Amino acid sequence: MAKKIWTLSLLLCLCVSGVMAQTSQTPYTGKDDKAEKKPVVFRDRLIMDIYHTFWMGMPVEVDHLKFDPGFNVSAIWDFKIKQKPIAIGLGVGISYYTQYSNALLRYDAADDMMRYYLLPEGVNYKLLKMNYLNVNIPLEFRYRNENGFKFTIGARAGLICEVSQKYKGDNPANANDTLMIKNLHVMNKMKYNVDVYARIGWKFVDAYYSFQVTPLFTTGKGPKIYPMSVGISLSIF
Repeated sequence: MAKKIWTLSLLLCLCVSGVMAQTSQTPYTGKDDKAEKKPVVFRDRLIMDIYHTFWMGMPVEVDHLKFDPGFNVSAIWDFKIKQKPIAIGLGVGISYYTQYSNALLRYDAADDMMRYYLLPEGVNYKLLKMNYLNVNIPLEFRYRNENGFKFTIGARAGLICEVSQKYKGDNPANANDTLMIKNLHVMNKMKYNVDVYARIGWKFVDAYYSFQVTPLFTTGKGPKIYPMSVGISLSIF
């Protein structure tokens, strides 16, 4: 997981260098073109979303009501529409999600299904976390007012790089033994993802919401769960 994140981050940095090369443009002011215009400082060309994820569709018996932090980083090319306060954003990004629960993801070969299996009562564990990573292409419709108010509506299409789970704790089959499990090859995950999202805020800070419209696992071969995230966004420049 760490190697993949660093590799994807390097690719993202290369894209950022291209985004930074964009020439500065000016916002629409509604005044005569000869009037002095202020430069746009926050063009939302490098954005970090920090969020908590609600896992919709989880089996009711699984306890997952914990803080599940994640982040999304996007490098965006900002295409102004003439001198209007609207723009189109297109770029690349990486998204990372976590899920803490009390159930192990196991593959059932008998019916080719991924399922959550609850840990027996009395089993103590320090870590039980699922990681989900994808790379994506965001496309955004953007509105920015000269007073700093802005909002964004967008969609992302991407490729799912990894779904994995880590467990560290008692061996459910033997209370006198401990286990450290790294399941890096969770079966039946979808190959792609599609998200819709929105941001609304002022200058460099936004409230953020996203919902993945495609399930995490192939339909009929795993739990039908969807990540829905709420958090804040920071526009680096």
